[in-house]
Amino acid sequence: MNKFKGVLEQSGLFSKLVVLFTILCFFVLVLVPVTAVIPLSGLSSTDQMKLSQLFLSIGMFILPPFVLAYLCSKKPSAYLHLDKKVKWSDAGIVILFMLLIIPFINLLGDINHRLFLPKALEGLENWMKSSEAQATKIEEQMLQVHGYSALLFNIFLIAILPALGEELFFRGALIRIFQEWKGAKIAIWITAFIFSFIHLQFYGFVPRLLMGAFFGYLLLWSGNLWLPILAHFTNNVIAIIFYHFKFNGFTVPDIDSVGIGSTLWIGLASGIVALIGFLWLQRRFHSQEGGI
Repeated sequence: MNKFKGVLEQSGLFSKLVVLFTILCFFVLVLVPVTAVIPLSGLSSTDQMKLSQLFLSIGMFILPPFVLAYLCSKKPSAYLHLDKKVKWSDAGIVILFMLLIIPFINLLGDINHRLFLPKALEGLENWMKSSEAQATKIEEQMLQVHGYSALLFNIFLIAILPALGEELFFRGALIRIFQEWKGAKIAIWITAFIFSFIHLQFYGFVPRLLMGAFFGYLLLWSGNLWLPILAHFTNNVIAIIFYHFKFNGFTVPDIDSVGIGSTLWIGLASGIVALIGFLWLQRRFHSQEGGI
Protein backbone atom coordinates (compact mmCIF):
# COMPACT_ATOMS: atom_id res chain seq x y z
CA MET A 1 0.00 0.00 0.00
CA ASN A 2 2.91 2.37 0.61
CA LYS A 3 3.51 2.63 -3.12
CA PHE A 4 0.22 4.56 -3.41
CA LYS A 5 1.18 7.02 -0.66
CA GLY A 6 1.45 10.49 -2.18
CA VAL A 7 0.84 9.21 -5.71
CA LEU A 8 -1.48 12.15 -6.49
CA GLU A 9 0.74 14.79 -4.91
CA GLN A 10 1.37 16.58 -8.23
CA SER A 11 -2.15 16.14 -9.60
CA GLY A 12 -4.35 19.14 -10.36
CA LEU A 13 -7.69 20.38 -9.09
CA PHE A 14 -9.91 18.31 -11.39
CA SER A 15 -8.05 15.06 -10.76
CA LYS A 16 -8.21 15.41 -6.98
CA LEU A 17 -11.90 16.37 -7.02
CA VAL A 18 -12.72 13.36 -9.20
CA VAL A 19 -10.73 11.07 -6.91
CA LEU A 20 -12.37 12.48 -3.77
CA PHE A 21 -15.92 12.06 -5.07
CA THR A 22 -15.11 8.65 -6.55
CA ILE A 23 -13.95 7.52 -3.11
CA LEU A 24 -17.10 8.99 -1.56
CA CYS A 25 -19.34 7.17 -4.06
CA PHE A 26 -17.45 3.93 -3.47
CA PHE A 27 -18.00 4.01 0.28
CA VAL A 28 -21.66 4.99 -0.13
CA LEU A 29 -22.26 2.15 -2.59
CA VAL A 30 -20.62 -0.27 -0.16
CA LEU A 31 -22.33 0.97 2.99
CA VAL A 32 -25.89 1.37 1.69
CA PRO A 33 -26.24 -2.41 1.06
CA VAL A 34 -24.57 -3.08 4.43
CA THR A 35 -27.20 -1.03 6.26
CA ALA A 36 -29.87 -2.87 4.28
CA VAL A 37 -28.77 -6.34 5.41
CA ILE A 38 -28.02 -5.55 9.08
CA PRO A 39 -30.68 -7.17 11.29
CA LEU A 40 -33.03 -4.35 12.28
CA SER A 41 -35.80 -6.34 13.92
CA GLY A 42 -36.97 -4.71 17.11
CA LEU A 43 -35.65 -1.29 16.10
CA SER A 44 -37.97 1.64 15.56
CA SER A 45 -37.94 3.51 12.26
CA THR A 46 -36.06 6.33 13.99
CA ASP A 47 -33.40 3.94 15.30
CA GLN A 48 -33.05 2.43 11.83
CA MET A 49 -32.61 5.91 10.41
CA LYS A 50 -29.96 6.70 13.02
CA LEU A 51 -28.07 3.49 12.25
CA SER A 52 -28.07 4.33 8.54
CA GLN A 53 -26.96 7.86 9.40
CA LEU A 54 -24.07 6.47 11.44
CA PHE A 55 -22.73 4.36 8.57
CA LEU A 56 -23.28 7.00 5.91
CA SER A 57 -21.64 9.75 7.99
CA ILE A 58 -18.52 7.64 8.28
CA GLY A 59 -18.58 6.59 4.63
CA MET A 60 -19.37 9.97 3.13
CA PHE A 61 -17.40 12.39 5.26
CA ILE A 62 -14.79 10.67 7.43
CA LEU A 63 -13.20 7.94 5.31
CA PRO A 64 -12.88 9.78 1.93
CA PRO A 65 -10.69 12.64 3.26
CA PHE A 66 -8.30 10.16 4.90
CA VAL A 67 -7.99 8.11 1.70
CA LEU A 68 -7.47 11.27 -0.35
CA ALA A 69 -4.83 12.53 2.10
CA TYR A 70 -3.02 9.19 1.85
CA LEU A 71 -2.98 9.41 -1.96
CA CYS A 72 -2.03 13.11 -2.08
CA SER A 73 0.67 13.33 0.58
CA LYS A 74 3.39 11.32 2.25
CA LYS A 75 2.19 12.97 5.48
CA PRO A 76 -1.59 12.45 5.47
CA SER A 77 -2.22 13.94 8.93
CA ALA A 78 -0.34 17.11 7.96
CA TYR A 79 -2.28 17.26 4.68
CA LEU A 80 -5.52 17.39 6.67
CA HIS A 81 -4.02 19.76 9.29
CA LEU A 82 -4.49 17.21 12.07
CA ASP A 83 -0.86 17.09 13.14
CA LYS A 84 -0.91 19.98 15.62
CA LYS A 85 -1.92 19.89 19.27
CA VAL A 86 -4.61 22.25 20.54
CA LYS A 87 -3.75 24.66 23.34
CA TRP A 88 -6.27 24.63 26.16
CA SER A 89 -6.46 28.43 26.02
CA ASP A 90 -7.28 28.38 22.29
CA ALA A 91 -9.91 25.69 22.80
CA GLY A 92 -11.58 27.67 25.61
CA ILE A 93 -11.64 30.87 23.56
CA VAL A 94 -13.18 29.12 20.54
CA ILE A 95 -15.89 27.52 22.70
CA LEU A 96 -16.66 30.85 24.37
CA PHE A 97 -16.83 32.61 21.00
CA MET A 98 -19.29 30.02 19.65
CA LEU A 99 -21.52 30.47 22.71
CA LEU A 100 -21.49 34.26 22.47
CA ILE A 101 -22.49 34.37 18.80
CA ILE A 102 -25.56 32.10 19.15
CA PRO A 103 -27.99 35.09 19.29
CA PHE A 104 -26.37 36.58 16.19
CA ILE A 105 -26.68 33.28 14.30
CA ASN A 106 -30.36 33.18 15.32
CA LEU A 107 -30.84 36.74 14.05
CA LEU A 108 -29.22 35.90 10.71
CA GLY A 109 -31.44 32.83 10.45
CA ASP A 110 -34.55 34.92 11.13
CA ILE A 111 -33.57 37.43 8.43
CA ASN A 112 -32.78 34.61 6.01
CA HIS A 113 -36.16 33.02 6.70
CA ARG A 114 -37.97 36.24 5.79
CA LEU A 115 -36.40 36.42 2.33
CA PHE A 116 -38.57 35.37 -0.61
CA LEU A 117 -38.00 34.75 -4.30
CA PRO A 118 -39.70 36.58 -7.19
CA LYS A 119 -43.05 35.24 -8.44
CA ALA A 120 -41.33 33.74 -11.48
CA LEU A 121 -39.37 31.43 -9.18
CA GLU A 122 -42.38 30.30 -7.15
CA GLY A 123 -41.77 26.64 -8.09
CA LEU A 124 -38.19 26.81 -6.80
CA GLU A 125 -39.33 28.50 -3.60
CA ASN A 126 -41.96 25.82 -2.99
CA TRP A 127 -39.30 23.14 -3.46
CA MET A 128 -37.01 24.94 -1.02
CA LYS A 129 -39.81 25.13 1.56
CA SER A 130 -40.58 21.44 1.09
CA SER A 131 -36.90 20.48 1.51
CA GLU A 132 -36.64 22.66 4.61
CA ALA A 133 -39.77 21.15 6.17
CA GLN A 134 -38.59 17.61 5.46
CA ALA A 135 -35.13 18.26 6.92
CA THR A 136 -36.66 19.87 10.03
CA LYS A 137 -39.02 16.91 10.48
CA ILE A 138 -36.13 14.42 10.30
CA GLU A 139 -34.02 16.47 12.73
CA GLU A 140 -36.85 16.65 15.27
CA GLN A 141 -37.56 12.93 14.91
CA MET A 142 -33.93 12.14 15.72
CA LEU A 143 -33.74 14.61 18.61
CA GLN A 144 -36.92 13.52 20.41
CA VAL A 145 -35.51 10.97 22.85
CA HIS A 146 -35.75 10.23 26.55
CA GLY A 147 -32.94 9.30 28.95
CA TYR A 148 -29.31 10.26 29.20
CA SER A 149 -28.00 7.26 27.27
CA ALA A 150 -30.12 8.31 24.27
CA LEU A 151 -28.92 11.89 24.70
CA LEU A 152 -25.28 10.75 24.69
CA PHE A 153 -25.84 8.73 21.53
CA ASN A 154 -27.45 11.76 19.88
CA ILE A 155 -24.44 13.86 20.87
CA PHE A 156 -22.19 11.27 19.25
CA LEU A 157 -24.31 10.94 16.10
CA ILE A 158 -25.48 14.53 15.59
CA ALA A 159 -22.69 16.56 17.19
CA ILE A 160 -19.41 14.61 17.20
CA LEU A 161 -19.67 12.73 13.89
CA PRO A 162 -20.85 15.72 11.81
CA ALA A 163 -18.29 18.04 13.40
CA LEU A 164 -15.48 15.58 12.70
CA GLY A 165 -16.71 14.36 9.33
CA GLU A 166 -17.86 17.62 7.78
CA GLU A 167 -14.74 19.48 8.87
CA LEU A 168 -12.51 16.69 7.52
CA PHE A 169 -14.35 16.72 4.22
CA PHE A 170 -14.92 20.45 3.71
CA ARG A 171 -12.16 22.22 5.63
CA GLY A 172 -9.68 19.33 5.54
CA ALA A 173 -10.00 17.99 1.98
CA LEU A 174 -11.96 20.47 -0.15
CA ILE A 175 -10.26 23.62 1.12
CA ARG A 176 -6.87 21.97 0.52
CA ILE A 177 -7.83 21.16 -3.09
CA PHE A 178 -9.32 24.58 -3.89
CA GLN A 179 -6.47 26.36 -2.08
CA GLU A 180 -3.95 24.85 -4.48
CA TRP A 181 -6.06 26.22 -7.33
CA LYS A 182 -7.08 29.75 -6.28
CA GLY A 183 -5.61 30.43 -2.84
CA ALA A 184 -6.90 29.99 0.70
CA LYS A 185 -9.46 32.80 0.95
CA ILE A 186 -11.32 31.93 -2.25
CA ALA A 187 -11.16 28.28 -1.21
CA ILE A 188 -12.78 29.16 2.12
CA TRP A 189 -15.80 30.78 0.46
CA ILE A 190 -16.23 28.16 -2.27
CA THR A 191 -16.18 25.47 0.38
CA ALA A 192 -18.51 27.41 2.70
CA PHE A 193 -21.03 27.77 -0.15
CA ILE A 194 -20.95 24.04 -0.92
CA PHE A 195 -21.12 23.25 2.81
CA SER A 196 -24.27 25.34 3.24
CA PHE A 197 -25.90 24.20 0.00
CA ILE A 198 -25.62 20.44 0.59
CA HIS A 199 -27.68 20.69 3.80
CA LEU A 200 -30.73 21.57 1.61
CA GLN A 201 -32.02 23.90 4.34
CA PHE A 202 -32.18 27.11 2.33
CA TYR A 203 -33.85 29.23 5.00
CA GLY A 204 -30.73 28.72 7.08
CA PHE A 205 -28.39 29.16 4.12
CA VAL A 206 -26.87 32.51 5.11
CA PRO A 207 -25.96 31.71 8.74
CA ARG A 208 -24.60 28.31 7.70
CA LEU A 209 -22.58 29.94 4.91
CA LEU A 210 -21.03 32.43 7.34
CA MET A 211 -20.45 29.70 9.91
CA GLY A 212 -18.67 27.60 7.30
CA ALA A 213 -16.56 30.60 6.30
CA PHE A 214 -15.64 31.19 9.94
CA PHE A 215 -14.54 27.57 10.32
CA GLY A 216 -12.42 28.04 7.20
CA TYR A 217 -10.79 31.21 8.51
CA LEU A 218 -10.15 29.50 11.83
CA LEU A 219 -8.21 26.84 9.93
CA LEU A 220 -6.45 29.49 7.83
CA TRP A 221 -5.27 31.39 10.89
CA SER A 222 -4.36 28.46 13.14
CA GLY A 223 -3.33 25.76 10.66
CA ASN A 224 -5.11 23.33 12.97
CA LEU A 225 -8.27 21.50 11.86
CA TRP A 226 -9.05 20.49 15.45
CA LEU A 227 -10.20 24.05 16.21
CA PRO A 228 -12.89 24.17 13.48
CA ILE A 229 -13.94 20.69 14.59
CA LEU A 230 -14.30 21.97 18.15
CA ALA A 231 -16.23 25.07 17.03
CA HIS A 232 -18.55 22.95 14.88
CA PHE A 233 -19.11 20.50 17.74
CA THR A 234 -19.91 23.32 20.18
CA ASN A 235 -22.54 24.75 17.83
CA ASN A 236 -24.18 21.33 17.41
CA VAL A 237 -24.05 20.10 20.99
CA ILE A 238 -25.61 23.23 22.47
CA ALA A 239 -28.66 22.85 20.22
CA ILE A 240 -28.96 19.14 21.04
CA ILE A 241 -28.74 19.60 24.82
CA PHE A 242 -31.25 22.46 24.98
CA TYR A 243 -33.70 20.64 22.71
CA HIS A 244 -33.39 17.46 24.80
CA PHE A 245 -34.17 19.13 28.11
CA LYS A 246 -37.00 21.19 26.64
CA PHE A 247 -38.55 18.07 25.05
CA ASN A 248 -38.30 16.23 28.36
CA GLY A 249 -40.25 18.87 30.26
CA PHE A 250 -37.45 20.92 31.83
CA THR A 251 -37.82 24.68 32.00
CA VAL A 252 -35.01 25.97 29.82
CA PRO A 253 -34.69 29.03 27.60
CA ASP A 254 -35.66 28.62 23.95
CA ILE A 255 -32.09 28.88 22.68
CA ASP A 256 -33.26 29.29 19.05
CA SER A 257 -35.28 32.42 19.91
CA VAL A 258 -32.57 34.35 21.71
CA GLY A 259 -31.58 37.29 19.54
CA ILE A 260 -34.86 37.74 17.66
CA GLY A 261 -38.22 39.34 18.43
CA SER A 262 -38.22 41.00 21.84
CA THR A 263 -34.55 40.02 22.34
CA LEU A 264 -33.40 41.60 19.08
CA TRP A 265 -30.98 43.78 21.03
CA ILE A 266 -29.17 40.65 22.21
CA GLY A 267 -28.79 39.52 18.60
CA LEU A 268 -27.37 42.89 17.59
CA ALA A 269 -24.99 42.94 20.57
CA SER A 270 -23.95 39.39 19.69
CA GLY A 271 -23.24 40.56 16.12
CA ILE A 272 -20.87 43.23 17.46
CA VAL A 273 -19.19 40.59 19.62
CA ALA A 274 -18.91 38.32 16.56
CA LEU A 275 -17.17 41.02 14.51
CA ILE A 276 -14.80 42.07 17.29
CA GLY A 277 -14.10 38.45 18.20
CA PHE A 278 -13.43 37.54 14.58
CA LEU A 279 -10.82 40.29 14.24
CA TRP A 280 -9.30 39.49 17.64
CA LEU A 281 -8.99 35.79 16.84
CA GLN A 282 -7.27 36.67 13.58
CA ARG A 283 -4.67 38.75 15.41
CA ARG A 284 -4.26 36.14 18.16
CA PHE A 285 -3.46 33.30 15.79
CA HIS A 286 -1.27 35.42 13.55
CA SER A 287 0.83 36.28 16.60
CA GLN A 288 1.29 32.54 17.18
CA GLU A 289 2.69 32.14 13.64
CA GLY A 290 0.24 29.39 12.74
CA GLY A 291 -1.89 29.25 9.66
CA ILE A 292 -1.96 27.45 6.34
